[in-house]
Amino acid sequence: MLFQEFQYRIQNQGEISFIMISGKFTHAVLKKAKAGDFRVQDDFGGSLEDYHLSKNEIEFAKFAIRSCPKTHIYARVDAFYDNENELCLGELELIEPELWFQKCPATSDILAEEIYLLYKQIFNNE
Repeated sequence: MLFQEFQYRIQNQGEISFIMISGKFTHAVLKKAKAGDFRVQDDFGGSLEDYHLSKNEIEFAKFAIRSCPKTHIYARVDAFYDNENELCLGELELIEPELWFQKCPATSDILAEEIYLLYKQIFNNE
């Protein structure tokens, strides 16, 4: 169970998802709640928009990835602006995040290449 202060800005501004492949930023989306709700997931009526990040937001996402004790081929960094208007980590999705390839189709090729390179590294070193 998680307890945290209610973040009012999520209702109005939404939650940003940064898609990262091998620690590099590929694209971002803005998840917004439907009117009168705070849940940004489409299961609850939330919507998805393209999002153009600032340099500081990209550095924030890269820092979140670098802070992990292990490297990951892919990850999704979910963040939002908190009640004090500071960028805040919501969650770091490492197991099976939705990556919204439809918003940036080239990302699927980038991920496939990274998986192939890892495969070669593992099986060529046996």
